[in-house]
Amino acid sequence: MSIFDDVNNWEKKEGAELISSMISVSDPVILDYGCGAGNYSFAAANAFGKKCKISAVDINKQCLDYVNEKAANEKLDCITTVVGREDYKHDFEDNTFDLVIYADMFHGEEKTYGGLHRFVMIEEAKRTLKKGGVLAVLPFHLSNFRDKDKEKAKYTYKKLIDEISGYGFTYIEKNLEGIHFEKVYSPYYQQKGGVTFESLERGKFLIFGK
Repeated sequence: MSIFDDVNNWEKKEGAELISSMISVSDPVILDYGCGAGNYSFAAANAFGKKCKISAVDINKQCLDYVNEKAANEKLDCITTVVGREDYKHDFEDNTFDLVIYADMFHGEEKTYGGLHRFVMIEEAKRTLKKGGVLAVLPFHLSNFRDKDKEKAKYTYKKLIDEISGYGFTYIEKNLEGIHFEKVYSPYYQQKGGVTFESLERGKFLIFGK
């Protein structure tokens, strides 16, 4: 069995359970921002089926082509792909989503905004989430983060939780584990070999209510 089979199985089982445990809405409207290969979008589609609406957003059109093809093959017409913006703003109305997912979208080394694009994204999540909606953040590489003065600052989960809470979100303690899927699709790691599903990086999803 290939790693892609493992990923597909995760999307259908553990991933679907993960997404469904984030929210109590049975027919949610979901934003997967920076969706990449759409792993969390597919997990959400498997969790809620045709009852949900998922916007899978990425600036990389190759990623969106991949998501579209896979969604068509799996007959998941609840997923709509959207080309992302370079300024990290959302092309959606206020109070649109029940769930916004930011999986590995907060980095510290981005040239744009000097690594400060997460502040734009937090504001946009607050704007586009419905009242009672949920923001799910899966952060990696916290030691590379920068503060609002663009200075490197070693972040912890607590520091990031406090920062996001400062925008009016309420932190909800849940023991939910997410996966960093980047190595699965990276030509570098594919060529290098040795990447197994078990070796993929894991991290804690931080859950916030609006």
